Amino acid sequence: MKTKKILALLMAGLMLCLSFAACSESKENTDEGTPSAGSEVTTPAPETEAETEKVTAESTLTIEDFGGREYRMISTNQDNRQVDIIAEEMTGATLNDLVFGRNTRVSDLYNVTMTAEQADYGAINTMVQKDTKSGDMSYDLYLTNYTANSLASNGVLYDFYQLPSVQLDMAWWDQNEKNDLTIMGKLFMAIGDISPTELLTSECMLFNKRLFDNHNIAYPYPDALEGTWTLDKCFGIANGLTEDLNGDGEIKVEDDLFSLTCWFDYGTACLYGAGGDFSHVDENGQVVLDIDLEKIVNIYEKLWKLFIDAEANYETAQHERSFKVFNEGRAYFCGITFQKIETFLRDMEDDYGVLPNPKYDENQANYSTCVSGAGSMVVVPVSCTDPAFVGAMMEAMAAISYDMITPDLIHVLASTKNVRDEESSQIVQMIIRNRNHDTARNHDIQCDRYVENMIPKKDKEVASFFAKNEKMWNKNVEKLNNSYAKLAEGGN
Repeated sequence: MKTKKILALLMAGLMLCLSFAACSESKENTDEGTPSAGSEVTTPAPETEAETEKVTAESTLTIEDFGGREYRMISTNQDNRQVDIIAEEMTGATLNDLVFGRNTRVSDLYNVTMTAEQADYGAINTMVQKDTKSGDMSYDLYLTNYTANSLASNGVLYDFYQLPSVQLDMAWWDQNEKNDLTIMGKLFMAIGDISPTELLTSECMLFNKRLFDNHNIAYPYPDALEGTWTLDKCFGIANGLTEDLNGDGEIKVEDDLFSLTCWFDYGTACLYGAGGDFSHVDENGQVVLDIDLEKIVNIYEKLWKLFIDAEANYETAQHERSFKVFNEGRAYFCGITFQKIETFLRDMEDDYGVLPNPKYDENQANYSTCVSGAGSMVVVPVSCTDPAFVGAMMEAMAAISYDMITPDLIHVLASTKNVRDEESSQIVQMIIRNRNHDTARNHDIQCDRYVENMIPKKDKEVASFFAKNEKMWNKNVEKLNNSYAKLAEGGN
């Protein structure tokens, strides 16, 4: 199996799951036949006696003629995310051509002229601040990332619940993100199918099939698919696999074989995978910290076994090197995001399988997929001069992405043979459906950093770390709640 094919299909498989990302915790839609989160929306097929025609996302839109008006878009170029909006012509590249088709369809339906630019996410955040101060609006669609949380709490952003035409309960908007980031009834950042690359920031685990086969290790697919893939089972495989290949008496990252390799932020991914959320939004709409020290210590002990006792390459020095080890076939497991698979494993020779990040134990209800902070977020300046236009176009971009990007990529997956196994395809969907947007993490309260901070130092004093920092975290949450309370009172 050639890796280029694997990567091409993986990209397709990830994109096909755009619709599934929004399928949990949605409100029921009482309008029969209208697609809400969790309902199936596909391109209609010819109706037969045995089946009813299914509605499209496009059919839910109210089409308007904007008379050739310019629709101005800007996206962060972090990790090549500008491809979400920039597609100037058909090139034969799957995602480019699908984005081009979507843009063309939206442009034709609404009679707009689309322009798209790219910039560093920091520059976009600064642009939003300047627009707010000047009362202007440089663009109609801003795609930045979660660092816009400071703009949200400072009253710089427009509330999505007040944005005309945007149907947040529909499947093309990420329902987990919506629920986790709605504070005091306000939502200032949103995401969904409008950004095809955003799902690439989902964290997952890979395993090297050649190494598993050579050592007669069964693939963990049955456990993964049955919901019983846990940290203990992962450690049970990984423990004892790190090997001094050249016999020099030392384990070196450049030379030897590792049980697992990852960049150090994967520790946080495993923390959330084990259900280590730190917050929730209560019935009053306020953020509440959930500091269960016993649970935190227990999770850390399991992560210690996986990273320290199993002698993983827990890389803190060279980002690319953590994935190079897996690329060269020198690690059984690899912690990674989907986007980094395409970036760092492009020329990998060995076949690999995809797994969700392990649960804490089999009693944990669902897998929990940590979303990298690099993921895209749509924001609107509070100074928005034409909410009706901005809302209508944003909903169109999201809904038609659901129709035109997702189904075509499903077709790519279905028509590609001998590229990736069926199990990984199912697991990719499982990973996407269970994306985690912990409120505390997305507002940078920083209580989730303890694994990243302590594992590299081989520090076991978790209780002391929390005792030292919990007061500061609670103050940060109190400040966040107070900021949103003022925004709610002011009607922003």
